[in-house]
Amino acid sequence: MIAPLNNQENKPIDWWFIYKLPMNTGPKKDTTGFEFLYCDSTSKQGLSLSPVSLDHEQSALALTLNQIFSGEPDVGYVLWNDEIPPTASVIKPKNNEGKGHSKGVLAFSKKNNCGFYLLHSTPRFPAEGIVELPEDEKRFGQTYICFSLKDYAEANKLASVLLLQNEAQVYAKHLPEVGTEEAIFKLANNNKFETPVAPSILNLKTISGFEFTHIAKNKHWSEPVKPATIGKDFWKDLVGPSLKCNLDVETWRRGLVFGDIDPDKKENTKDDVDIDLTIIGLPGYNWAYTKDHAKWGISVKIEESHIIVSDLNRQLSQCKRGGGAVVFNHPGLWKSLDAIQVTEKNLETNPHIDKS
Repeated sequence: MIAPLNNQENKPIDWWFIYKLPMNTGPKKDTTGFEFLYCDSTSKQGLSLSPVSLDHEQSALALTLNQIFSGEPDVGYVLWNDEIPPTASVIKPKNNEGKGHSKGVLAFSKKNNCGFYLLHSTPRFPAEGIVELPEDEKRFGQTYICFSLKDYAEANKLASVLLLQNEAQVYAKHLPEVGTEEAIFKLANNNKFETPVAPSILNLKTISGFEFTHIAKNKHWSEPVKPATIGKDFWKDLVGPSLKCNLDVETWRRGLVFGDIDPDKKENTKDDVDIDLTIIGLPGYNWAYTKDHAKWGISVKIEESHIIVSDLNRQLSQCKRGGGAVVFNHPGLWKSLDAIQVTEKNLETNPHIDKS
């Protein structure tokens, strides 16, 4: 069986969440960029600082990915990223900017009827057969969320959405026993498709029955109707209304970003401006949003305790790209994320440039 493997112990679990710290934070401003916060399905509380770094062979990320690169004949995978990792033969890969702003790994075993889904925010990762992060990605904060899938059918359901909505730019694949009519095959081979009219909300289950939701949109849903109009914001116009709640969101924000308030809707979306780990017992670990490439959000109210991890930013440029997010509930993790964020004080209605 393949599944998310937990930090240091190498045991299969339902899910784990990793928040990589940026470089040069901490009391002595000396973090290497591979330290990370960790929480998984067995955690009673929320985030804690991992004793091992992200480039260690016993990190949850390395343990989990090594399953698909171990050469097991029954284990298949599809890798995609809007920035393709370089190889020895292709040092500067050409990216298709018409594809989605989407990053992830879909792993599966048709023979053993199982799989997992990893959604993350790191460009040029993972290179096929390599579990280490690119050296030049140490600088910024990043997020990783990995869920087990209850069976092979769930993997195919998700693959269909990743093809039609995310428009994933696939750069590597291994497809043991996968038929040409299956969604996994079509995703892996970048098959053409009819453009969906509406975004997707797909409910999925892990191997133990834990429920999570995948929300995704195609660029044709969100791009401007006319040159003079503003496209739709994935977070404010899709995630918030779908969950019927206000959101606090941390994403990469450069150039024009969407307004926080929509006069026509009940929900609003606040951006985080700083991350400070003091309240979870890590004084001195703080950084500005300009040092964070992570993409996550939470519902404002604990009663909802929604956690959202995505590959899309709140930038106007993202309305021309496909992408998605996973939504799940864990009160302990929600409390940690709520505690470490510092949200903006002034909300704006119109697109604007955030000051760093």
